[in-house]
Amino acid sequence: MAEVGRSKVLVERKSVSATLWVILLGVALLSVLPFAWVVCGSLKPHLEIQRGNVWPWQPYEVEKPAGQHVTLDNYRKIADKLSGLPTYYFNTVYLAMAGTFLSLLVGSLAAYGFAHFRFAGNKLLFMLLLLTIMIPGEVMLIGQYELMFKLRLYDKIAGLLATYTAGHLLLVIFIMRNVFVSIPQDLVDAAMIDGAGTWRVFWDVMVPIGRNGLAACAILTLLGIWNEFLFALTFTSTEEVRTLPVGITMLRGQWGLFNSGVLFATVLLSFLPIVLIFILLQKYFVRGLSAGAIKA
Repeated sequence: MAEVGRSKVLVERKSVSATLWVILLGVALLSVLPFAWVVCGSLKPHLEIQRGNVWPWQPYEVEKPAGQHVTLDNYRKIADKLSGLPTYYFNTVYLAMAGTFLSLLVGSLAAYGFAHFRFAGNKLLFMLLLLTIMIPGEVMLIGQYELMFKLRLYDKIAGLLATYTAGHLLLVIFIMRNVFVSIPQDLVDAAMIDGAGTWRVFWDVMVPIGRNGLAACAILTLLGIWNEFLFALTFTSTEEVRTLPVGITMLRGQWGLFNSGVLFATVLLSFLPIVLIFILLQKYFVRGLSAGAIKA
């Protein structure tokens, strides 16, 4: 009887596991579907997309060689006629890399101070910083716009860099402060006994142990800067300073009409680097968020 009961339990567990796997597989397919739609749309001409023939198994209705279901004409048009795309790419890559580096550097130093230094108003100041996270950036848009003019940073890469760095500092401080708090104080004391100063403790103890949290902050910051549209649109007016999200919206002006195939191809080229970076760093992302959630 005991063996029969044990076998029933095993069967029930397997059925529950199978059900969960089916649900997770369905969610994964739904998540991949938009990406696959963009990829397939970038390989179809505008007229076919307008007719709803996006997927590879759908035949062409316009005149095409027999058996041909895809085309690279959209990418050729981007390379030949879409002016400004290299500039948009360079500006976006530069802002994403520089903004992420500055946010991690300044934010991790501030988080280290909140985590391992005791001073008057430590917790109060940290709570006030957290409260500002709840304020949408759009609320401060007009004020920041006027500040950009007064500081002569309007329509300059430095202005966008300062905006993006300041906008992501709170996220880095919040995550890394929790990561640093979870590091045992005994390690810090042992390093100081060995003669390490404050800077040495930060660079040789905190940073190596908190690398997963830094990787998670880097991915979130990089994604936020890469995809940011509103501030880049508001604080720029010339093609030399525009970023990729803003440049994509200029496609209508480039072509004189809306070309869906070129738009799909441009969107794919814009977020493909981010997808590759996330795939390479996803294990650090998950570990970093888990480490940051251990202690508040």
